[in-house]
Amino acid sequence: MMNVNVKGAYRFIIPIATMFMNESIEIKGNNLITFFGECFFMNRWVNNEFSPIKYIVLGKGTSRPRKSDETLGNETCRKTCNYSVDPTTKKIELTTNVSASEILDTSEIGVCNDDLLISHDVYRKISSTFLGNTTSSVTIHYTFSLVTGSLRSDWKPTESGEYYIYEPNTVVGVSELDSGSGYNQVKSRDELIEGCYYWDVTSKNVYIKPLLGKDPNSIQIIVQTK
Repeated sequence: MMNVNVKGAYRFIIPIATMFMNESIEIKGNNLITFFGECFFMNRWVNNEFSPIKYIVLGKGTSRPRKSDETLGNETCRKTCNYSVDPTTKKIELTTNVSASEILDTSEIGVCNDDLLISHDVYRKISSTFLGNTTSSVTIHYTFSLVTGSLRSDWKPTESGEYYIYEPNTVVGVSELDSGSGYNQVKSRDELIEGCYYWDVTSKNVYIKPLLGKDPNSIQIIVQTK
């Protein structure tokens, strides 16, 4: 089964001062689109039932994002955002700026309109040590992209307890339809833990470690590609 989905991704650009020049570091991740978010996009495509996206929100919650989330775990910052649309890449980009104090100790991000949480993710808490050399405001870029997704089966086990399938297209997300849980992307197979995925650009294999040690062939796993 093939369907079209909306994929959310974010990027913090944090300026820092070094001995020689001004540089920046980045924090990047992908957001899970909530059930409210799916409803929002479907209705916005055909009518004006919901108000437009207005805010990028930050918080201090640490629980794994779920499709049923209605709010952040602990919202602490809400910022209005500017937006642009690129029909060539099929992306909507939202941008806002926050101060170092506003992102200090945060660990979750989302996007919402007036009252609907459209997307949600958690990240490693941003500590004062991490922000020690921040020189100015932090820019947050958030993109929504149209991607294709499909239910996948025939997952093959590895000796290290992972599962994999061949996927020639760039993988941008994995989720469990049964539980509504999104998987976190990691940068290598060595980093795979429960609820994470890794797409090997060379072999074109996508590797996963399902939640609670489940057999992915006994549940519904959606792989999103672009």
